[in-house]
Amino acid sequence: MSKTVIIIPLIIVLLSGCAGTNIDTDNAGYVSLFNGSDLDGWVIENNAAFSARDGLLVLNKGAGWLRSEEEFGDFVFELDFRFLEKEANSGIFIRTAPTSKDNQNGWPDNGYQVQCKDTITEERALATMIPYGAPPFEHESDRDALAKAYHPTGEWNHYEITCENEDLSVKLNGTLITTASNIKNLRGHVGIQAEFGHLEFRNIRIRRLN
Repeated sequence: MSKTVIIIPLIIVLLSGCAGTNIDTDNAGYVSLFNGSDLDGWVIENNAAFSARDGLLVLNKGAGWLRSEEEFGDFVFELDFRFLEKEANSGIFIRTAPTSKDNQNGWPDNGYQVQCKDTITEERALATMIPYGAPPFEHESDRDALAKAYHPTGEWNHYEITCENEDLSVKLNGTLITTASNIKNLRGHVGIQAEFGHLEFRNIRIRRLN
């Protein structure tokens, strides 16, 4: 029997094995922004009380904010969060400049916030948009969808925030809640606000578009 006859079946077997391999594409293109052990890749502004503990990013009240070292343009940004007390208050900053207001709160002065407060009834309810010094924009939220998607205090919620060109959308637990347009800041940091609330965050990741 020639060597050629022996090698060909071996190649066929190897290729067959490769064809049957399951490839996980759920996380394709995503980059983790939180390593679970420290705040590498992040900058604390105004001494905000953020820390890493047991694989979670913990916010223990106080003011200020936590911003990414890196800037992003078009992207899908995802994270899990849970409120550890009723009406706990925070916010997710998107396409936000690194500058902050010169006051005791030290919050950003040029960006956009997705509300992250444990309420679905107030005017500025969970998953709605709040301007933080950026140029004016249009936005609307579906309050009925919010009421159905919301997970109460102590349970994990999930945000999926998409920015593409001048458009922005916010999904809470897989349900579209808010859409915004005329977003003029086309690049900036992502971040988390400290607004005297007690929350935890995990699975913080981003996927660049285009």
